[in-house]
Amino acid sequence: MRTSIKPAAAKNPDEPGRDAADDESTGSRSVRRALDIFELMLRQGEPVTVAQIIAELSIPKSTAYELVRTLSEGDYLAPSGKGSGLFLGRKLFELGMAYRSHVDLLKDGSQIAEELRNETGETVQLSVLDNDLMMVLLKEEGIRPLRIISNVGSRVPVNWAAAGRLLVSDMDDKALTTLLTATIRQSPTGRAITDVSKLIAQIRRFRRQGYATELNETNEHAGCVAAPVIDASGRCVAALSVVAPEQRLVKPNRDYLIVSVIKAAEKLSRRLG
Repeated sequence: MRTSIKPAAAKNPDEPGRDAADDESTGSRSVRRALDIFELMLRQGEPVTVAQIIAELSIPKSTAYELVRTLSEGDYLAPSGKGSGLFLGRKLFELGMAYRSHVDLLKDGSQIAEELRNETGETVQLSVLDNDLMMVLLKEEGIRPLRIISNVGSRVPVNWAAAGRLLVSDMDDKALTTLLTATIRQSPTGRAITDVSKLIAQIRRFRRQGYATELNETNEHAGCVAAPVIDASGRCVAALSVVAPEQRLVKPNRDYLIVSVIKAAEKLSRRLG
């Protein structure tokens, strides 16, 4: 009689009796899945249901419910108050605030952005370059009618925004051409510059004059004015911008906003050394 050797069945990481290596692997997988849940909520910008988590992240149903339960018990997730949706919880806010207090750009930028918002009444954003895109690092919501809504963490091509063009203004022409060629996209309004040579010329002009402007290029009937935040080495590490409806971006109010955002950006630059 022939004897055959049957390969051992692969271990299910959710089964009892797994060894320490399996425990470590499963623990790492759980951490990754928890982070994926946070990132999903960040991308969505609104509460999500467990069903959405399962569908979007391909997490087993039982695992998803267990993760949500554990994260909710630790206040990392919280009910949205609207149906069965969940969103980022109090503990994440506390961690974010702890991180924020240790980062000069965020700490000082938040204070100066708030001061600029109070002075102008308009929405103020502090943006940085992130993976070749402009990312809104923080914002202070405007207090005037017809506010422009933006989301912290949102990323857009640099050719869509005045701040984005300042953020790449230290690059030489070769590096800038490479970045723009790879990332340029037409904006929702269809009015953003997409010609690389024209865009480079505009970027150089904006940096020389110390501020940048944009009107109706990304959003209909809205625009912004921005100024560079310069570090001790003389490089633009961030940009402050005032975002407003187009009727408040005509002279003389436009000139007032330009002066205000330049002063605020220079103040933040001094704090950065």
